[in-house]
Amino acid sequence: MSRSILFLNFALLALLATGGLELRRRWLEARQHELDVLTLKPLPAIPAPAVAVSSGEPAKVQAAQYFEVAEKFLFSRDRNPNVVIEAKAPPPPKVMPDFPGVYGVMDIGMGPTVFMSLGNAPQQGYKLGEKIGEFTLRAANQKEITFEWDGKDVTRPLDELRSKAKETLASAAPVERMNANVNHSVAELPREKPPENVRPAPGNDIGGGRKGCLPGDSSPGGTVADGYKKVSYTYAFGPICYWESSR
Repeated sequence: MSRSILFLNFALLALLATGGLELRRRWLEARQHELDVLTLKPLPAIPAPAVAVSSGEPAKVQAAQYFEVAEKFLFSRDRNPNVVIEAKAPPPPKVMPDFPGVYGVMDIGMGPTVFMSLGNAPQQGYKLGEKIGEFTLRAANQKEITFEWDGKDVTRPLDELRSKAKETLASAAPVERMNANVNHSVAELPREKPPENVRPAPGNDIGGGRKGCLPGDSSPGGTVADGYKKVSYTYAFGPICYWESSR
């Protein structure tokens, strides 16, 4: 054999011996690790926290529990739990207007008729339930007048309302005299005369199954025409004329 072959064989034997020693060393380490794991004592068990078990229904969620969440809502910094309620001032009390002036009360069996005027307006007869200004006539007799205003009844003595009508007439008299002086130079227009020889007949319906009289109708009371009977007489405030059914 040559020297090179002998040297190569010697190198291979040395390599095999070194690999065997390294393999044995690793096997011994693995064995020792296995023994250490098997002989390791277990750690004491940690007890689990006690959980309270309720026997009843869960508590209901209250809206007040979320106040802090609403106050600290980052996407809306203007959140304010204190609601400011602006107190509105109450409306001023309604002022009652002046009562109308009363000139008299008439009752001929068809309910009272009250002759009144508001301000300087001419007087006019009003039945129960009719309005004059803001007032509604509710009741009337020879002592007192009752109106309805703003949903409540207001009663005034008849003498008080009559004196108010006299004051209105007194204050309106100078104005009428002034107008008469201004218009004195103006030619007076001829007044239209009522028609004459009007055929006795009932006029327009005035309520209560009655009809009014036509201008120029001079037929006496008791005249019958078109199924109606004429009623005509003179009262303290002037003549009364109407037609009532004769059937």
